[in-house]
Amino acid sequence: MFGPLPLRVRLGLVALLALLTVAVAFAPGRLSGPIRRLANYRADTRDPIYNAPIDGRAIRRAGAILPDSRGVTYYIHTRPVPQLGHDLIGAGLLFFLPAVPVPSPREAQWVLSYDAPTLLPKGVRAEKTYRVGERIYLIRVRQG
Repeated sequence: MFGPLPLRVRLGLVALLALLTVAVAFAPGRLSGPIRRLANYRADTRDPIYNAPIDGRAIRRAGAILPDSRGVTYYIHTRPVPQLGHDLIGAGLLFFLPAVPVPSPREAQWVLSYDAPTLLPKGVRAEKTYRVGERIYLIRVRQG
């Protein structure tokens, strides 16, 4: 009954959507604000765009300390703020490679303690602590 749209119709739709996007971008007032902000964004730092306040320097320092091995595991310990946790996971995946994140602190060889209520999660003991930022620590933990 329905098949793929003919090429002319598809090209017409693309052109219409492009024209609509340009029109909204140049429209006066609140309608164009989000598009203008997105189009005019210029990165000021080497950091990704985080939605929570993240200390990029501290994350890079921690990444430089972590051993460069796929056999290394780490856990992120922070406050119970979903966006902060989400951004820290993304930063870890970007700056801690090839180390592997784990879901439990007991499985980890290293813990990134980022503005957490306690230095380490319960049941985990520190072997060596590196201060990489204000209330930000990378901790080598004892196994077992």
